[in-house]
Amino acid sequence: MRGEHLRAHRAHHRVELGDGLAAERLASRRQRRHSETRDDILVAAREVLLERGAADLSLREIARRAGFSAGALYKYFDNKDDVIKALADSAMGALMEAFAQVPAGLPVEERAVELGLAYLEFARHNPEDVAVVTLHESVPAAPVTGEHQRVEETVIGVFRDGAAQGVFSMPAHEDAEFMAYGAWALVQGLATLEQRQRPEVAARLRDSQRRLLQAFVNGLKSDWSASA
Repeated sequence: MRGEHLRAHRAHHRVELGDGLAAERLASRRQRRHSETRDDILVAAREVLLERGAADLSLREIARRAGFSAGALYKYFDNKDDVIKALADSAMGALMEAFAQVPAGLPVEERAVELGLAYLEFARHNPEDVAVVTLHESVPAAPVTGEHQRVEETVIGVFRDGAAQGVFSMPAHEDAEFMAYGAWALVQGLATLEQRQRPEVAARLRDSQRRLLQAFVNGLKSDWSASA
């Protein structure tokens, strides 16, 4: 009797274990489908955003291109701002991967230049991601993404480190954000200029980008308080 009881208990345990594994696999498949569907929606949203801009981004048009009803989109995103945030988060995450290739141990002035070159290389190969980032930044009261904060901290951080080490000189009323703003404007301008030129002109521009970034960084070492 005892042996039969043990066999029955083991059989029951195997059934419970099998049911648990089946439920786990089902949940995993549902989660995977949810993630894949969300990605499909974002692909369509990216197309619409780049064609129409943030102001004219239409959830109905996104749904149409993704093959969903407009109502079905709300299972994945709360509103239009949520869609823009997700797109920007993805683009900024890709940019952070490019920044991560810059060695952390470089002298701070070299690191600032290499981060700028990493952005330019990223923009060269991922112009749509850069366009998404730019559109996100142009939206009033756009939700700040986690990846956006990481990018900002990376860029501002290198200038904060330079100021703390005495490498960069700046008046007391200025700060690291001021320098980072100038650097960001410079690399975005260089990226845009390169994209809009003929291939042979763009190649010449690429040859000068390192020197331009070095000139900007070297300028931060000067005494800004001195009169012209």
